Amino acid sequence: MASIIRISAVGNLGRDPETRYTTGGALNVTFTMAATKRKPDGTETTTWLRITSWGKLAESLDKLTQQGALTKGSQVFVAGTFEAREYTGNDGATRISLDVNASDVLLLGSRADRTAGQGVTHDVPF
Repeated sequence: MASIIRISAVGNLGRDPETRYTTGGALNVTFTMAATKRKPDGTETTTWLRITSWGKLAESLDKLTQQGALTKGSQVFVAGTFEAREYTGNDGATRISLDVNASDVLLLGSRADRTAGQGVTHDVPF
């Protein structure tokens, strides 16, 4: 029996999304997301995730990016399958990439929206 790991996370985009096409013509949109946990002692731990979306979800995210609604700093909810992948960095050190293949993305707003006290929600179909 195959196993799968699902993840749900809320965080902020670390950079603007990138839209690409595979050599076979499949559209995908990728971005990094920082999820920060505040501990009772006042310290914070930030976990970086690499998010990839495909198909209709990627089309919707690309449109939001072109409209300027999905940019660096935007707060999003992401759900999808999760995989930890080991790789060797340029410095020769072994690192782990936390990759999420998104099935759902919900745009919660930008930092400017939260500062101004406004909430923005975009439901992105998958």
